[in-house]
Amino acid sequence: MKTTSYPSKYAQPKGIFIVGKTKFKWYDLANDPAEVLQQDIENAQKCIESAEENFKNIDDLGFVIMHRCGENYLLLVCTWRNENELWESVYYDGSGQFEIWDRNKTHRPTYCVWEMGIVYHESQSWKKYLGSGREDKDKETYLNHFFEGEV
Repeated sequence: MKTTSYPSKYAQPKGIFIVGKTKFKWYDLANDPAEVLQQDIENAQKCIESAEENFKNIDDLGFVIMHRCGENYLLLVCTWRNENELWESVYYDGSGQFEIWDRNKTHRPTYCVWEMGIVYHESQSWKKYLGSGREDKDKETYLNHFFEGEV
């Protein structure tokens, strides 16, 4: 059996991305963050802005992982709903444009080993927010608490 080597990747926070009423923490994830091109980020943001989910009209907080996978990207758009649930839309740019990744299967993939480092940080940060007074200052604390580093 041939084993595949899985070198570490790097998660780099890129600030807050706002779509209408929804505020996302943005992360680039790649072997080298410089591989994530600005034009690709802009294409991903346009995809989220026009998503069927209609983030513009939903007062949500969440995060985005722009994951460079070889020459392509997975775009994971995550929001916290019902207080303690992480909801996700996944897009893929295999056609040259970001489109929804149809994962209509009973048992389907969720997060890869690299993405889980960011997701773990976000779950701990959200748990802290849930234990707060959930006022505007607490939202700002959540939104300004990023992960950065090797995963």
